[in-house]
Amino acid sequence: MLPATLIGCSSKSYFTADSARAWFRIVTEGLAATPEGAEDVFLCPSFPLIRDALDALRPLGGLVGAQDVSRFPAGAYTGEVSAELLAGMGARFVMIGHPERVKHLGEGPSDFAVKAEAAAEAGLVPILIVGEPERGADPEQVIRPQIDIAFGGISSDAPVIVAYEPTWAIGAAEPAPGDHVVGVVARIREMLAERRGESRVLYGGSAGPGTFDAIAAAGRERGDAAGIPDGVFLGRAGVDPRTFLATVAEVRAAVAS
Repeated sequence: MLPATLIGCSSKSYFTADSARAWFRIVTEGLAATPEGAEDVFLCPSFPLIRDALDALRPLGGLVGAQDVSRFPAGAYTGEVSAELLAGMGARFVMIGHPERVKHLGEGPSDFAVKAEAAAEAGLVPILIVGEPERGADPEQVIRPQIDIAFGGISSDAPVIVAYEPTWAIGAAEPAPGDHVVGVVARIREMLAERRGESRVLYGGSAGPGTFDAIAAAGRERGDAAGIPDGVFLGRAGVDPRTFLATVAEVRAAVAS
């Protein structure tokens, strides 16, 4: 089963070997001092750091994912990392569809669909990143096709995670406004309700300390609990271990209140 709340970080390619070791040390020490440990925490590091992440987080109940996965099975595909290998190592999640891979590597919906299928067949949970390229776009017109295409080839019973990261907010100075996020997250939940399997919806896109509190406050003001995400997915902000720990504490406190 998926944890009810998830607080994650994709370290992108920011980590060096030394900074990754420091992150693992500081974060695990901080989480070990909490009653929850790392039961609601996950990290998606670069491929070479997955084993270190597993060694650091699993003893505390944490989960580890990958930032990408091969569209091919195990075989003669030089340089590729298969879903079977990731699952066998102990990874739980695989990121699919990040706008940076669209922008820099030319990936598209068909790539995401094949990768999601490979991940699900290996028992991994795809984390699909969705979002509008511009503010004001209709989620039904933009996000539904992203979800339908990416998850169209996997069983409706398979667990999935959707990370709402509007493209216009990724790398921006501020995350998307809380009221906006609540409205879109509620729509995404309606789309995922058509599936039989477990699902979680996270918010990313310049997320950091204060982001979840702002979204939760907007959800309470609107009386829309369905619009409050199940957690947050940090990028560059989470690379600072103390910022990551502060966000974990914030989400936990908000969920408990």
